[in-house]
Amino acid sequence: MLGKGSNPIENQEWNQKVTKAADSFWSAFQMTENGKVKSTLLLYSFCLCWVFIVIYAVSFFFLLDPLEALVSGEPKALVYLTEALVPAVFGTAVCMLTWPLFKEKRMLPASFTWMFLLAMACLIAMLVLMRDEPEARNLFLIFFAQAVPAPILLGGGASAFLYSRYLKNPPAVKEAEPWKRQ
Repeated sequence: MLGKGSNPIENQEWNQKVTKAADSFWSAFQMTENGKVKSTLLLYSFCLCWVFIVIYAVSFFFLLDPLEALVSGEPKALVYLTEALVPAVFGTAVCMLTWPLFKEKRMLPASFTWMFLLAMACLIAMLVLMRDEPEARNLFLIFFAQAVPAPILLGGGASAFLYSRYLKNPPAVKEAEPWKRQ
């Protein structure tokens, strides 16, 4: 349906631009002629992002009860801050142990970028789904604020720091042995 004053030619041009942009994004996930993925960084970092999410979920699962017992009589702000930061720091430490494993050093920052994008998509979807239920929306926002920003900010910041340090001081390239050159 066309609205008042809308130009069908402009609408068609806009739709073509959006379709072209979407096709170029999704083409990065498609296979080449020889059966390899075009962008391994996108695919691997997306998968690694889910591994990191599991690591953070496990750290929250195992650390929240002991932390609750430890800070039970303290002011609420301290309790919330402790319960958000301690599992996030522990999960970030575990996630950063994977830094030396990857030859492609953009993998960790890209994984935390995926985590941020997934968190924003989840937040938007939940706010839309709960727009008529203010109590449930408030409860979700409290949970989201306590469990999501700290891991993304700490992990993303640590991975960005490691990557920037890597860019400033790249490892020396070893020259191939004479018998390997040809």
